[in-house]
Amino acid sequence: MRARDAAFGGRVQSTVRAAVLSVALLFCATPLFAQPALIASLGRAFNAVSSIAADATSRQTTAASIEAEHQFAGERLRVFYEMDAGTFTTPGDWHYSLNSAGATYRVSFGASGSNRFYVTGSGTWRANGVDWGTADFRAVGLRANVEMKPRETATIRFGYRLDKRTFPDLAELDQVEHDGFFSALFNFATRTTLLGEIHVGAKSYQASSPIVANAGTNDTMAQQTAGRYGRGMGPRLRVSALASAANSIRAEQVSWLARVAQSLTDRTGVTLQLAQRARFGRIPPVLVTTPAAFFDDGVYDDPFASNAWTVSTRAKRQFERGVVIEAGASWAKKDYSGAVPFDVEGLPIAGALRGDRIVRAGVGGSVPLFAAKTGRLALDLDMGYFLVRHRSNDAFYNYTSHGAGGGVSISY
Repeated sequence: MRARDAAFGGRVQSTVRAAVLSVALLFCATPLFAQPALIASLGRAFNAVSSIAADATSRQTTAASIEAEHQFAGERLRVFYEMDAGTFTTPGDWHYSLNSAGATYRVSFGASGSNRFYVTGSGTWRANGVDWGTADFRAVGLRANVEMKPRETATIRFGYRLDKRTFPDLAELDQVEHDGFFSALFNFATRTTLLGEIHVGAKSYQASSPIVANAGTNDTMAQQTAGRYGRGMGPRLRVSALASAANSIRAEQVSWLARVAQSLTDRTGVTLQLAQRARFGRIPPVLVTTPAAFFDDGVYDDPFASNAWTVSTRAKRQFERGVVIEAGASWAKKDYSGAVPFDVEGLPIAGALRGDRIVRAGVGGSVPLFAAKTGRLALDLDMGYFLVRHRSNDAFYNYTSHGAGGGVSISY
């Protein structure tokens, strides 16, 4: 591990310790009617990645997170702060820090008061190391949700979300995203739960048109490869191909999921989920190149760039004394509407658009530590193994990754 990665790992640990102590002191000074909560974790993972575009490599990841919230006004008002920070030992400066803070206000209505309206405002900022600093962004968001219970065994939710994101060094990706959703959840006497959810979304980008890659001009792309649009990891971008939808005002999508969850015993449950995403309209102007096993963040792995099908399953078992074991697997098919795939030399593949097939699997668990001595604090040891098999006609995204890691989490 390189020296500065080790130093950053130390800074992460120091930051977490200081933040946990500060929040804990704040909570201790809070009047008794407050409802504070805190979850903090620190962990390290080891990955072995084999790719057709590069030699097999191994890397380590140090990550830390904090989730803190504070409820008052009869638990109608909730303020929160979330932090996710870490670093990769991939050559270069690959640390990151994602911070989010905001507040939610709840209003109960209806004869029984079981129906609720939530409004949330939040701010988010992400800062990356110099090797992907171009992708730093700031965001503000607003959400409004309604939750209704027409009967004890059914819950209906619907709402709207607005996010505005700005990229100080990548103005083409400045964006405004809208999302409306409706979901219905039903519980049955067989201890079966059914959930259905649909989203309709739209996103507009600052760039007036896609940044076009001419797949037949290798010289031009070779120059881009050496600079801003390079291959591999870093502050580099995957450019968009010209398509008939390029002149649309915004990118749009419709997505849905159906999930069935079954309780096998009082402490064992399994879930099966099927999801689809269909995109249309404008093509995102660029895509940020992401590290191996980086998925579903909604910004860098932009869902408006591809159509997708996903099937996933998960099982969870909770033992006595709080020991938990989980296992899961998923398969995803993602076909992009405007992303140009690159070969092993970093040159575009003529006449092709990127298509990915992704298998993910993992098993993990948590074990309480010193449960009889920690009082209101809960201390857990977390461990896990995960596999990613990513197949793509873009050489950079054609790899297999094995990882194992462990960490400690504390909750209050």
